[in-house]
Amino acid sequence: MTDKDLELIRDYLDERISPEDLSKLDALLENDAEARAQFRALSTMEEGLRDLAITGADIIPFGDVAEDAKSSDPTSQNRFFPIAIAAMFAVCLGLTGLLWQQRNASGLTDDSVALLEFVSKDAVFRSDHRLPAEAGNRLGKGWVQLEQGSIRIVFHSGASVELDGPAAFGLDSPMRSYLEFGRARVFAPESARDFIVATEGMEVVDLGTRFEFKRDPETGESNVEVTEGLVDLHLGSRGTARIIRPLEAGFTARVDGSGEIVKISKREKTDAQSGPEILAHWKFDHLGENGGVVDSSGHQLNGIFNPQGQAPLVAGVSGRALQFSGTDFVDLREHLAALGQLDAFTFAAWVRDPQFPIAMLFSFSRDTERQRIQLFLARRFVRFGWQDGLHFDSMNGRVDGWEPGRWYHVAVTVEDGVARLYRDGRLIGSGSVGSKIGTPVSNPSLVKGASHAYFGRLEDGSQGGEADPQWYEGQMDDVRIYSGALDRDAIRFLYEQPGRPWKSLSVPEALNAKR
Repeated sequence: MTDKDLELIRDYLDERISPEDLSKLDALLENDAEARAQFRALSTMEEGLRDLAITGADIIPFGDVAEDAKSSDPTSQNRFFPIAIAAMFAVCLGLTGLLWQQRNASGLTDDSVALLEFVSKDAVFRSDHRLPAEAGNRLGKGWVQLEQGSIRIVFHSGASVELDGPAAFGLDSPMRSYLEFGRARVFAPESARDFIVATEGMEVVDLGTRFEFKRDPETGESNVEVTEGLVDLHLGSRGTARIIRPLEAGFTARVDGSGEIVKISKREKTDAQSGPEILAHWKFDHLGENGGVVDSSGHQLNGIFNPQGQAPLVAGVSGRALQFSGTDFVDLREHLAALGQLDAFTFAAWVRDPQFPIAMLFSFSRDTERQRIQLFLARRFVRFGWQDGLHFDSMNGRVDGWEPGRWYHVAVTVEDGVARLYRDGRLIGSGSVGSKIGTPVSNPSLVKGASHAYFGRLEDGSQGGEADPQWYEGQMDDVRIYSGALDRDAIRFLYEQPGRPWKSLSVPEALNAKR
């Protein structure tokens, strides 16, 4: 990595990077592992030493997690032995020294621990709030006093916290925070493993996951619900011997103000959660008056085809298909409200002869590049990309190319912060963070102020400036959007049965439907 590359990272962290250099940084982080490691190191300069161990802490196997906390044996073995603690301390001292040298070399000398990335329009802060209250400002140590509305804080470690008011939330370091009361939704990527949200009687240690944390201002009772991955609950007041209980995805812990577990329960699916429902289905068998593209699902999400020339209908994988010339698109802006409510979704389509370097299938965005999601094809990839703030990230599914004249089925599903990519019914990529710099997966409901929704086009404004749209050239057929993430069996069904709907059938019902 060159000094010029390092300067790009410094400019980004100092929030003085130009749109042109931001594109260069995106390319650098995508292709250079050393640059990604340096980026993460510089992003965590504010961290310092964390709590190394909790002496006397007891580990309780997850198999015992549903039992009453009071029945646990306080004499179970300690997680850390003295030799291990000494070794960890030496390693951490060495790491801290290295990070301090990098910090001085990079010129990062402010005392901030996080960035206030988003503030809702209806947000109101209490009169005793002393930290900055406008999006884009850095936050040092202190308390966020939110009366109403919502905000999103991104710590320098990479952890992100969304707060809903009323809430009181304390910032201590890039790896440590406090929830006095309110509701917080937390995501910690690998760079922020061991990120802590603490209360008076408990610490929730995030092991690379997503969880929701609620604390009652009057009783001090907390509810921790893990939606993905695993957390450790360190139970008991700070400075005393603690019990450590793991809590995995699908489980909720109710904890009283002193750190005693009241109940641990498993989240059960209700009938309303039985499966995703189809939101829209565009078959492209014919074009209506003024280029109307009919939604056959009955939900009336009809689009408008905007051709720059003659737009022929061609033979499709099921009935007819639509030919995109590379300068035309299907406009869905009339349905921004319906699409913008999706926090989980599936987009699936058949494609043939996509032209490169980029073949844009679907986009939902603002008119700047700071808020968007998109599904697009490259020569060797199916890619789901997103931007929620300053930088773009994407998840890739590698493929073996695209044979001329052959139809391919592609799909993306997003649910609980996890995206999955498919081609021809086979899973080709999945994860909860992007491959460039590890930003959390986004979804339509997180695109604030959306103004564009298209097939075959992305309105790619560069930081609010002028830029050329990105297009799709090729054929497209049988496009669907579901209000939830279809599972592998459903995606396989769509691939094996072009044109036929999948309506949350069980596996046996789906097999019968195929016959």
